[in-house]
Order: sequence, then structure tokens, then C-alpha cells
Amino acid sequence: MNNSQKPVRWGMVGLGWVASDFVAPGIVKSPGSELVACLGSTAEKTRAFADKFKVPHAHKDLAALAADPDVDAIYIALPNAIHHAAVLEIARAGKHILCEKPFAMKTEHAREMVKACRDAGVVLRIAHQIRLDAAVVRAREIVQSGRLGRLTEVSLERASAVGSRVSWRQDFEQSGVMYDVGVHLFDLIQYVTGQRFIEVSAFTHPDRRDKKSDDTMTVLGRLEGDCHALAKATREVASAENNLLIEGDKATLITSPLRFAKEHVITVRDANGSTEERFPVSPAYELQVQAFETDVRGGRSLLPDGEDSLYIVAVTNAVLKAIDERRIVTVAP
Repeated sequence: MNNSQKPVRWGMVGLGWVASDFVAPGIVKSPGSELVACLGSTAEKTRAFADKFKVPHAHKDLAALAADPDVDAIYIALPNAIHHAAVLEIARAGKHILCEKPFAMKTEHAREMVKACRDAGVVLRIAHQIRLDAAVVRAREIVQSGRLGRLTEVSLERASAVGSRVSWRQDFEQSGVMYDVGVHLFDLIQYVTGQRFIEVSAFTHPDRRDKKSDDTMTVLGRLEGDCHALAKATREVASAENNLLIEGDKATLITSPLRFAKEHVITVRDANGSTEERFPVSPAYELQVQAFETDVRGGRSLLPDGEDSLYIVAVTNAVLKAIDERRIVTVAP
């Protein structure tokens, strides 16, 4: 069996609900992957996870996980502020990396992480799995086809349930809806339009200037092509629209809700009327595992690499500065 046929042998560090409810099942379901090692925040959590998913290697620390010769790649789902140190250690050990978002808290850290992975020759991808949804992929194709003409405005909204704030999620500097949801929106707007943010302004509630984690975030940005962008993330709306709207000088693209729905619909409206395309909801986490397998085997999936996500960190830092200083801030990658 050659390397392109061998399953990707995964280790996981950080065994919270996203890892246990979505990513681990995605790995287990994929014939191209094996879940062989894990590390949780306590020995009890590590053992419980290993028992649940029949993981052969339950490690006591990150050094042991990174050194495991049976591991090819490691999924990182640690608290946001320690992604930086974990990526550097795992890259030095020569393991491929799928890192949860936000990739890093500071642009200089993101730059270090990208360089470490490049120098080590390992694949680095960031878990922006919403990119892989069939409706999002199709929206991007329509935009890139030129059907909408010159893009003038894009609006994207996404809601999330309010969870209890425990442990590190009580630390406003690394938590809040901006990091849970907002970074997805920054990535998706750039991914679908093919244009990067160059300026941003923003507000949150609660106000992050009061050192409180935000539950609602509204960002107004300007993209490279002078397209205006509105990103809204919230945990405070009972029944949010959760849609994507892209307006061009030739046509407008509108999606149905892209969350909490059984089907996604893309409508394109122009001077000749409307067309409609329907898509089943995609199993995003399973697709993420398969995409990463493609990348490890030398292909190129739609998942963002380190350079993509370094820019998202720069956008996020600019948004934080705009909130703090109440002004328009230039994105500085």
C-alpha cells in the first residue's frame, strides 16, 4: 500500500464538545482516517474519550502526543490563547496540523506559526469548515463566474446558541461571539468574494471595552474592490436570518438561512427575473476531515492554509482595535 492509500492517523488535543460531537465522529466515519491518539485537559477526560472512541493511545501531555510515532496529524481544539504554543510544538515534531479557529490571537503569533509549519514541511490548515458547505461553494462559483458583475455589497449573518461560560471562556480576551462565530464570517466573506478586507469599523454588545465577552458583533468593512461588507454574529437573536446576500451591478445573490435549516437555497435575481438552486445541508465536519486528507496526500482542498488565516487574524485584530478606539482601522497583515 502506498502513502496515498494509507489512512491518515490522527491525534487530537482538546476534547471539548466540538471535538467529541463533530470532529472525532467525522474522523471515525472516514475510510481515509484513523483516530489513534488523544489528550484532554485531565487524565479522566482523556481516558473517557479514549474509551468512547476506542482510541489506542491516551497521552499525558502534548510532548508525548506530538512524539507518538503512530500519529501523522494532530487536530488542535485547545483554548484559543494556547493555539500558538501548540502549533509551534507540533510543527517541530513534524506532524501535520488542523487547528481550530481562531488560528491565533495576535498577527505576529500567526506569522510565527505559519513559518514554523513551512520550515517543518508540514501541512497546516485551519478549521473553517463552513467553506465546504455545498451552497457556500456554489455561491463562490457564481461570484467568480462574473454573473453578478462588479460586487458592491455583501452581508453575512450567523447566530449561535448561548452556552454557559466556564473556564477559559470567561476570559474576554480569548472568548466571545467574535471568536466563536465572527472569525468564520471574516473568512467566508473573503472566500466567497475573492476580495480581502482593507478597512473595518465595529461595535459589540456587551462592549469589549468594558472587558466583557461579546454576545453580538457588527462589523462594517471595505474590501479590495471597494465592495462594502457587513458581518453580523450574535447569540442574542431568537430567530436570526442566518443568510448571505451579495449584490453586484448586474445581479444579486441571496441564500436562504445557512444554519438551523434542512435545505439551502440560492436565488440569483437580475433584470431577466430569478433563478433558484437547492442544496441539502452538507456534513461540514465530515467534509473537513476528507478535505484535510486530500491536503496531506498532496492535493489542495478548499480549507484555508496558514497564509489565509494569518490575514483573518489581522482582520480580527483590526476589528478589536476599531472597537477599542471607535474609528475606522486599516487591516495590517
